Amino acid sequence: MRRLFFSFVVILLLFSCNRHLFVREVNTQNISIDSNAGQLDSLLESWVKPYRDSIEHDMNTLVAISATPLVKDKPESKLTNLVSDILLSTATSYCLEQNLNIQPDIAYVNYGGLRASIPQGEITVQHVFELMPFENEIVLIKISGETFILMADKIAIRGGEGVAGMKLGIRNGKVSSLITGGKAIEQKTLYWLVTNDYIANGGDQMNMFSNPAERINTGLKIRDVLIQNLSNRYKRDGIIDIKEDGRIFNEQ
Repeated sequence: MRRLFFSFVVILLLFSCNRHLFVREVNTQNISIDSNAGQLDSLLESWVKPYRDSIEHDMNTLVAISATPLVKDKPESKLTNLVSDILLSTATSYCLEQNLNIQPDIAYVNYGGLRASIPQGEITVQHVFELMPFENEIVLIKISGETFILMADKIAIRGGEGVAGMKLGIRNGKVSSLITGGKAIEQKTLYWLVTNDYIANGGDQMNMFSNPAERINTGLKIRDVLIQNLSNRYKRDGIIDIKEDGRIFNEQ
């Protein structure tokens, strides 16, 4: 006990003293590198190289050729139109293949989910990965007309995003006109919306989608769908030329 007390007193005195420490001497020492280190790096390089070369080959694979740059913009753009059209057409094909008695009505692509532009000319796998770096999947949700209108309100506030299967007019950040299938939206009618799982879960402040009447998880990765769709279209039609068509427009 006495020994413990003595130790405590010494520690207390050391920390209570106002001591100033100064550097009086600096010693340096050279550390030699083992000559085998370079051999180890070479060995690692020989292991990694085949995988790196394979990835680089895959990333540089040609998917399609675009007549113009595909850049996202608001209220609509060639890029947002392209991606939302692909989502809608893919979901439609999925429902047919799965013998589902469903006709998707609209598609929604959040503006922030598109992370890069696609250049004019050759489109490679790497370009699609840069555009869509996430593992998002296509999801179908059945929503009411009331929820549809809430979605349109959010799009109008944001000045436009990616949509397909609908036409939206915006005036002063508010919805001025809204139709789908050539008809006005009815609040009590149910509509099938195609989007990604992040949005379907209420992400990006789209919480109006959190409790749909029905939900179908397709398991289809959007990035894979984009690559396959663009590749098929290029093989079938040649150079891809995306247009803007006024699906979202500003009214004075």
